[in-house]
Parts: sequence; structure tokens; C-alpha cells
Amino acid sequence: MVLIIGLVHLVLGVLGFFFLPEANQAGENTLWIFSSTGMLDVIRTVLGVLGLVAVLKPSAIPAYCWLAFVAFAGLTAFGVLSAGTDTAGDAVNFSWADNILHALTALAALVVGIAATRVSQRKQSKTQENV
Repeated sequence: MVLIIGLVHLVLGVLGFFFLPEANQAGENTLWIFSSTGMLDVIRTVLGVLGLVAVLKPSAIPAYCWLAFVAFAGLTAFGVLSAGTDTAGDAVNFSWADNILHALTALAALVVGIAATRVSQRKQSKTQENV
């Protein structure tokens, strides 16, 4: 699941850089149905790369999931509040498709984060019992 989250956001972030016109006007830059602004592309790319790094080091998965949950829950809350407005100069102008993607990502990260944390705690308790 972490691999999917990382890849989806990495692809959207990297492709977003290629689809940005020189005159970046809020609300007019889209990548398929998702908004594409410089700030949003940076956020997606960074969280996508961190997800791929977490997959390579499984002990980092719980930390990544909690980070992704907090980040995407925050982006969802901000997006819901700002989706109804069309403010020129808004660095992160979300569409409803972005809000749904961010909410689903936050939910998936929460579920995987809880599961990964429980598995990690069980491993630690078994290790302590054996000592």
C-alpha cells in the first residue's frame, strides 16, 4: 500500500512540473482531473519519494504512514476550505478531485500506520520476552 501511495503521488508530482505553463494562474493548471501548481507538485513529489524510501526500509513504514496521514489530512482540511474559492495567487489551489485523493490517501496511511505500528509493537514485545 505504501508503494502505491508513493508512486501515485510521485507520478502526479513529477508530471505536474511538465504540465505547468509559464504563466501559472491559479485554478487553470490541471493534470487530468487534479490541480497542478508548483507548491502542490513539490509536496506530492517529496511525499512520493519518501514513500519509496520507506518501502526500501520497512522499519520506516510506520513513520512514513503517520507523516503521510498528518500531511494529507491537513491538505484535505485546507482543500475543503479553499475549494469553494477561486483566489488568484493561491499557491495551492485544490479541486474536489484533489480533496478526494488526499482524503483517501490520509485514510489509507492511517490504516497502514496503525497496522504497521501494531506489528512493530508485537515484534518488540516478543524480542523482550526472549531476552
